[in-house]
Amino acid sequence: MASGAIVNLGPMPVMVRDALLHFAHFVCIFALAALLVAEALLLKKALRSDDVAQLQTLDRCYGIVAGLVVVTGLLLVFFGTKGASYYAHNPIFWIKMALFASVALISIVPTVAFLRWNRRRGADGSVALDDAEYRRLRALLGVEIGLFVFIPLCAALMANGISP
Repeated sequence: MASGAIVNLGPMPVMVRDALLHFAHFVCIFALAALLVAEALLLKKALRSDDVAQLQTLDRCYGIVAGLVVVTGLLLVFFGTKGASYYAHNPIFWIKMALFASVALISIVPTVAFLRWNRRRGADGSVALDDAEYRRLRALLGVEIGLFVFIPLCAALMANGISP
């Protein structure tokens, strides 16, 4: 073989493609979970300027990674070995989608709050939350985390062929 020649290994085996799609989806899910927990850990009643900026950056990354979760999930549905018909007729899949949609919808409120803080910053760039706003944001992040935990459960049930 000549130096620099391209080696054609043929099409990627289906099982390898499926494993890589699952891997990409899992990495995105783990990143999403980490970002959500990081937001919850960083949220305080009194936020310094850098805390506000960090929360806003985490939330922006959370939105991007949520989009990647959707993209990798769609790739799995349409190009994975199980195929779209498996997912379309699986009630656990639709429970998983409802959980994901619920988490996404709930996350809108903290995102809007984080963005509105730019108008409320003090002279030093800090933001002080009143008790009600702090409790509401803390509760919403807790609900997001609580619902999110059940998404991998649904995935595990589907992977093991369990359906109601």
